[in-house]
Amino acid sequence: MSDPLTAIAERLRTHRRPMGGSGDALSEAVVIPALREAIVSNLLPPGERLTEVTLASRLNVSRTPVREAFAQLEREGLVTIVPRAAVFVREVCERDVQDIYTVRSALEPLAVELATRQRSSTAAQRLDDVLADMGIAVAAEDAVAYTEALDRFYATIMALSENAILHATHTTLLGPVRRLRRIAMSRPGRMDASYRQSVKIRDAIVDGDEAGPQLMREQLSNACQAALAVLRAGH
Repeated sequence: MSDPLTAIAERLRTHRRPMGGSGDALSEAVVIPALREAIVSNLLPPGERLTEVTLASRLNVSRTPVREAFAQLEREGLVTIVPRAAVFVREVCERDVQDIYTVRSALEPLAVELATRQRSSTAAQRLDDVLADMGIAVAAEDAVAYTEALDRFYATIMALSENAILHATHTTLLGPVRRLRRIAMSRPGRMDASYRQSVKIRDAIVDGDEAGPQLMREQLSNACQAALAVLRAGH
């Protein structure tokens, strides 16, 4: 049976642009996204010890890009590095959920407010393109595809806000946010509720409705409660 992590890396390697064989190139294009996806999808579960030698073999790379990936994943809140000891997949606790959603509740409603003010002529089309993929994923009950599309929905709102600092700050949360979204979407009915609320947020932005930020706060509150419920139930 093929190794799922190896398969993820090969898929990423196939689609990456030629960038040479440097550790930096492999880290950015293959190793970091492969390990990130493995952690988010629970292929590498919380608490698992990660070693450079084993992962280098599974990803078919040298140890250098794996070491570089560990540093980035620690910055994203996905692993914990114990100096001169080991690297572990970081556990997700209730405090993590609460802290992250507190910050998101400050950033994302602001992004909606700014996007609504901008009244971009392309806003409707850009949001509708993503919502179409979200709708397909809901119909297929595909939580992985849905969370990937939801990532793009939020990224689109950030882009429409036309605030580079806000966008950059939000990007620092993406590692743990993706993980929490995957956790939350395992709750029955959560995907459908998230999609319907996202449509309302889209309408508010396009129509210039000042209720948009509050709709986003409601979306985040519901997502936070869903993630907490899953954690309390032991995933």
